Amino acid sequence: MTKVSKLSVRPSLLLRMAQATVMSIMVGTFLVGCADNDIAEDSRVVSPPDLSKASKFLSFAPDSGGVGTQLVIKGENLGTDTAYLRVTVNGKRANIVGVNNDHIYAIVPARADNGLVKVFVGKGDQAQELTGDTPFRYFFKRNVSTVAGQNGKAERADGEYTQATFRRPWALLSDKDDAIFEMDEGRGTNKDGALRRLYEGNVETLIQNNAGPFQSPTAAAFNAAQDTMYMVHLYNPDNCTSKVGLVAITRAGGFMDTRALVRMDNPQCTGIAVHPTTGDIIFNNQSDGYLYRYVPNTDLDKAWQRLKRVGNKSGTELKLVFSPDGKYLYEIIKNRHCIYRTAYDAATRTLGKTDELWAGQWDKAGYQNGVGTAAQFDTPSAGAFDEDGNLYIADKNNHCIRKITPDGTVSLYAGIPKESGYKDGLPDVAKFNQPEGLTILSDQSIIVADRENQVIRKVVVE
Repeated sequence: MTKVSKLSVRPSLLLRMAQATVMSIMVGTFLVGCADNDIAEDSRVVSPPDLSKASKFLSFAPDSGGVGTQLVIKGENLGTDTAYLRVTVNGKRANIVGVNNDHIYAIVPARADNGLVKVFVGKGDQAQELTGDTPFRYFFKRNVSTVAGQNGKAERADGEYTQATFRRPWALLSDKDDAIFEMDEGRGTNKDGALRRLYEGNVETLIQNNAGPFQSPTAAAFNAAQDTMYMVHLYNPDNCTSKVGLVAITRAGGFMDTRALVRMDNPQCTGIAVHPTTGDIIFNNQSDGYLYRYVPNTDLDKAWQRLKRVGNKSGTELKLVFSPDGKYLYEIIKNRHCIYRTAYDAATRTLGKTDELWAGQWDKAGYQNGVGTAAQFDTPSAGAFDEDGNLYIADKNNHCIRKITPDGTVSLYAGIPKESGYKDGLPDVAKFNQPEGLTILSDQSIIVADRENQVIRKVVVE
């Protein structure tokens, strides 16, 4: 059937769609109006369902499909006001694009998986829950592809994705517009490292290492408004002149301005996370093993509060990420091959006093799937959460991407464990070479900085 992406379309399209099938008749009752692909706002007066009467869920079609499939749900007493209706597929909310008193038109969400279709009629706790008789069968997309860069070409050139090149890409983050920010590794003042942006098919270099505070970028995080990027730096006495460990870079400045926030004696800062509600900026210093909180409006040399040591050890190279609900700070310890987590109290803005070894084993590199400490990693690097609370890890020296569910179950997501290489295709045959950076876009696809292949990859496993 032809998909309808807005509230209503016009009659000539309806005439072309008319077929001797029940589905065509169902869609025909919804379409009202004009030329091919000419979308018009529905100007009808909407009305709620009659809440004094029972509503009914009679059927839905099609019975299977992937992300973006339009469901046509047939029922009774549904009304025409979408404020009184909610649709879910396997518990995931589906966007309603149209409704009349007998049919709802909704779009299957990404990664819905197999499950029941439900319609909720009414508002709040008083809504009536209606369930379809059979589950919707979801078809997953599975693919690893190269987004930008040229395999094995380690240099820096801007331009279109297929023409651009990268030099040791090792850190990523993305914003609400799905612009991807990438960091080339490098320390010093010789333009070795850089902050670059991938957006709308083009790669551009925003900042290169210089004599100012931008000398050795390692990781970054946005504040909630995404008007400021906070970036940590890794000091090297042989080629760095600045001991600034934390800088701010602003959207208003085109992400090309850098302002020093924290200066330390030996800032070996490798991880940073910003709390989703309080805005607390937490970063680490590898040299002493402590986590720190940034204290704003303070002298550079005093703009930090020492919090705690992860694992009570120094020399820990960390990547940090808060859970989406902000209840935990996850500490991915690259050189100790494991992941800790620490509770965070948003009311008091404090981290818990104890750490929990959540996945992997301290100082035991290897590859093993399993729950919690039964699993093994080899130099786990950057991590990011999807909308369902799963944590994805770039498992650098295992050359693959791992998935960790909220209960701590670790599994393979893409790549061939312990086998480096470069290959696009299905996730179970694709190859990576020391993937290190990782971020997740709004469509839940995973973007990976494939460091030793010198490219940016995309992983879709719905």
